[in-house]
Amino acid sequence: MAYELWSEDNLWEIAKNSRLTKLVNQLNINCQEWLSYAVNELPETLRLTTGRSDVGWTKAQLIKLGGKPIQWMPNEVAWQMPFNRGKAPDNYAKRMLSILHDTGRITRQEAASMLPVELLNLDAVVMVLDMCAAPGSKTTQIAEKLATKGFVIANEPVPARVNMLISNRARLALKNVLINQQDGRHIGRVPPPGYDAIIADVPCTGTATTRKNVSVWTKWKPSDSRGLFNLQLTIAQRGARSLRPGGKMVYSTCSIDPVENEAVIAELLRSCPWMELTEIDNTLVDGLKLHNGLSNWPVLDDDCKPITAEDEALRANGIKLAHLGPDDRKKIDRSAEQEAELAEQLGKCRRLYHMDNNTGGFFVAVLRHRQNGKSNDKAIIYRTKSKTDKTSDWKPRILMTKDNSKHGIIPAEIDKIKAVSKQYKLNYDGWSWWQRGKRLNIAPKLVYDRLYYPKCPNKDGNLWQNNTFRPLKIIHVGMPCFVENKGAWRTRQEAIPAIENNLGEVIVDIDKKILVKLLHDEPILIQEVLAENQADYIGPLILGCSMVDSTALVSVYCGNWVSLMINDLEI
Repeated sequence: MAYELWSEDNLWEIAKNSRLTKLVNQLNINCQEWLSYAVNELPETLRLTTGRSDVGWTKAQLIKLGGKPIQWMPNEVAWQMPFNRGKAPDNYAKRMLSILHDTGRITRQEAASMLPVELLNLDAVVMVLDMCAAPGSKTTQIAEKLATKGFVIANEPVPARVNMLISNRARLALKNVLINQQDGRHIGRVPPPGYDAIIADVPCTGTATTRKNVSVWTKWKPSDSRGLFNLQLTIAQRGARSLRPGGKMVYSTCSIDPVENEAVIAELLRSCPWMELTEIDNTLVDGLKLHNGLSNWPVLDDDCKPITAEDEALRANGIKLAHLGPDDRKKIDRSAEQEAELAEQLGKCRRLYHMDNNTGGFFVAVLRHRQNGKSNDKAIIYRTKSKTDKTSDWKPRILMTKDNSKHGIIPAEIDKIKAVSKQYKLNYDGWSWWQRGKRLNIAPKLVYDRLYYPKCPNKDGNLWQNNTFRPLKIIHVGMPCFVENKGAWRTRQEAIPAIENNLGEVIVDIDKKILVKLLHDEPILIQEVLAENQADYIGPLILGCSMVDSTALVSVYCGNWVSLMINDLEI
């Protein structure tokens, strides 16, 4: 049922009598206060793309619309608008926000979902995995934080959702995003030592999303959460086995149900003893009110009545030991010492409730792969399971692979790199170059050094050859910036922000009158933009026009006339 069909009074009554509200009561949350926010729509929030040359102009537009920086997010990177999500007050505001988002100057994102990346604290990190990445708001948040320091692999198994990742990477002109298409539970290995950091924002029931997804009030039931438990746990375990020693992983959901949150973390710690919960640094989100994780919780039947921790009652409701809180579990399996320690550790998790900061709800836990300890032998998934069975003279076999797809990604041919570099006088130190069809992509050099070039062990201890992404299934690397056309390489307009700081003296300056004529599709002769001795030039060109706080770069093609190669949004 759509929100518009519910009156405010009806929604309040539905919410007040819902199973979800009964769960909130069981968790000792101030139900009246929680409900007063949970039935209301979210404010419009967004992230500012701080790396753009015209970021000052973008800020001015947000201020003009009444926007203000979100205080708990650093460096004015996040903003809240004075109206509800999707409810801009007039056509101008609606159109301006749409243009700013679609051209990559902002990213519309719910404030609560910015939390996991902020708590990961990526200062000393270079290789990150986003296990459940689509639509890509957290992936792009990671990529923007890493900037030139590292790269992120955005993983998504569903083809339609992969397209969202591709679109968001292109919209923001991010050259440090790789896109992988695998089930997060079985994601391929990477060369040693593993990932520096991982985000596991797992699929969930969305019980904390009532402010944007009102169907949760009528659809959710406790068995739905238990139905996702194994999926969530398996994804988290795969992440735990992919981290390097000392690496960090954030597990998060937009659910309020402990079975999807603290219960998963508890079972993860039981099954992966090399992992530990870490204390969360509140200064990373200074001013944001958060609650400690729960050390124990009730398990409910589908009428939201607590179930006693007895074998027969649990079996009758399809409840497993792993769904129980430590206090209830130790009544059955008698692991009192371990469970008491777990209960204490779970307080390091954090819960975000609607009413505390006028946001959606969220759950986050920051875990770390211990630096030392016997359990490390189990931790890294590239270690062979049968190592002790090998004879002393055993040597790993090299597994060869070849990508026969015409759309496969390979390092770019050196002649093409030289041609593009000469044409645009590029300073590209730190880049790696990749070829996919007629396009040349750029990415950090670390992609080649850390991921593509090294050999990667498989589960038997044999090695995939070097110079391959296998066993990952990488389908996009970096940002496609140049396209070959009749022997020349033209720049893609959406890629200009990725390369503008590396271009040599190839930009042709024009005045605003010429730019306005081009934008209005008025005919411009080549002689109006090039000097007389260059008037016979045919091919792609980049024009530059001084604006308020920056220089606008425009990709064009020169024949007898000058033709824009930009989309309608930029116009």
